[in-house]
Amino acid sequence: MPLQLHRVSSDGEFNEIVQCICESYATPVNRVWRLFRHDPSLAGFIELRDRLIREFRGDPTACWLKIFDTDIGDKVVGAALWNTYTENPYPTYKDHPMEAYWWPEGEPREFANHLLDQFIGDRYKKMARPHMCVKEADRLNLETFIEATDLGKLTYEACGFVYAGTNYLETAKRNASPEWKALERDMQTPIHMYRMWRPAGGRWVEGRTQLPWEKDKEDGK
Repeated sequence: MPLQLHRVSSDGEFNEIVQCICESYATPVNRVWRLFRHDPSLAGFIELRDRLIREFRGDPTACWLKIFDTDIGDKVVGAALWNTYTENPYPTYKDHPMEAYWWPEGEPREFANHLLDQFIGDRYKKMARPHMCVKEADRLNLETFIEATDLGKLTYEACGFVYAGTNYLETAKRNASPEWKALERDMQTPIHMYRMWRPAGGRWVEGRTQLPWEKDKEDGK
């Protein structure tokens, strides 16, 4: 199974990429992914694909990579988005960094925004420093951050990442409406994500290397 890595450059490549990601996150269900693709219909697929294209074209730090298998007609079997930040991408904390406009208005969108505020807000607290993907990070001597599911955590640890905490996305709400409770059941909240970190150059020494935000506390940042 000869796999080949390719850097994405054209909008037309996103159809297969999104199809691959949707299929791979279906079993087991990736609940964070469902936050970004609420509508499972064809219209929802098209909306997601076009949204990713717009974000890709509007973000100079973004690099989409895909892996295809030449044994099965160059079928896309993996894809990932990496961002290269040579400066702090989160200089000022925002209470509401992203609007989940792809969710229906009303309580469903309020529910999605509540989860997004926690998911992205954690980056402002823990990833507010220059960082990027592994190979390029080593070239520029930068650290790397990524958020992982249960399955992904083991993979990233094998690539030199260390566990750096868990981000719990909670939806508990006093006097929650029946619709809110139904959304909680559907999304199976709370959702947890593992915060993974790789120091610059991959130089991790157990008991000696500090996590960056621990060092920031000592430095008074």
